[in-house]
Amino acid sequence: MNENIQQILMILQELLDEHRQLIEYGNAKTTAITANNVETLSYISGKEKKSLQRILELEQRRIFLIGKYMLDQKLTSHRSFKMEKLIQAVYHANEKQQLQAVWHELSAALKKLQDINEFNQQLVKMTLEHLHFTQDLLLGEAEEEATYHRAVQGMAYNRSSRFNTRT
Repeated sequence: MNENIQQILMILQELLDEHRQLIEYGNAKTTAITANNVETLSYISGKEKKSLQRILELEQRRIFLIGKYMLDQKLTSHRSFKMEKLIQAVYHANEKQQLQAVWHELSAALKKLQDINEFNQQLVKMTLEHLHFTQDLLLGEAEEEATYHRAVQGMAYNRSSRFNTRT
């Protein structure tokens, strides 16, 4: 097996492992969001940041290795570093199958991670909407002037509610 292909396969496996870890973090974030646990969310976000940094490093290494393989095989017409182009360029059936298998697993993991992230974004949005609704219930809705008054132009805006009335 070609040494560059072996290294690319190892990089792809590491990328797959990192993305699976991000899926676990995403599921933990879902639990933390529903439990309204901000400290856990902060902790998970720190872990995600480290994992994303590692993914960026692996991606740079993957791109380098694909370029190196293309040059070694005298395939200079391919300027793309996409996996599809690499899979097309590989001649040995065993190498091609291994690359395709890992690439499909990684693609599936990316799709699942994207779905989890979209779900978490919706949860956060719903939580914020709930908080704004609760705030409006407790403090009353913000009163806006229907007309423009030059006399109150320089005054600060005061939110009126039943908790800030003077007696």
